[in-house]
Amino acid sequence: MAVSLPEGDLQARLQRYRDGLNNRHGLEDLEILDDVVQVVASPGDVPAVLTTARETLGIPHLSFITVVDREGSFELTYELIDFRGATVRVRTTIEGDEPVIGTVTNVYPTANWHEREAYDMFGVAFAGHPDLRRTYMWQDHFDHHPLLKSFEISTKRTFEGLR
Repeated sequence: MAVSLPEGDLQARLQRYRDGLNNRHGLEDLEILDDVVQVVASPGDVPAVLTTARETLGIPHLSFITVVDREGSFELTYELIDFRGATVRVRTTIEGDEPVIGTVTNVYPTANWHEREAYDMFGVAFAGHPDLRRTYMWQDHFDHHPLLKSFEISTKRTFEGLR
């Protein structure tokens, strides 16, 4: 499969990405900051925003997904790159003790690993994910998510019954 890189200089591409996303998905915020288009979207709009970024704007790669535990909510950031210096960051916030957001593995296949990692480390579930299982922690008998701020580091309590 051949990948075609976006045409035009960096500033023109950034402006095209911003204009292509503007007024399309009811975005909460949209701005260009340095070489990054920063987008804030509601959780339900994230798959549509990323679909537009890939299929309409031609941004070929999801580089990573990060999660920040805000104690009561989770901030997710999806970073897209066009391999020529432009970046699009899509941020969203999900609330609740059992956070769920739609998967984007059908849009960007690289999301598969990143979503599994977010699930394993933070407990963020991705609805519709084809294989949502732990990546680092063992599958059986470990119900914790080690990067949560509420996670207690106590080897006796955490690993009790696993030996």
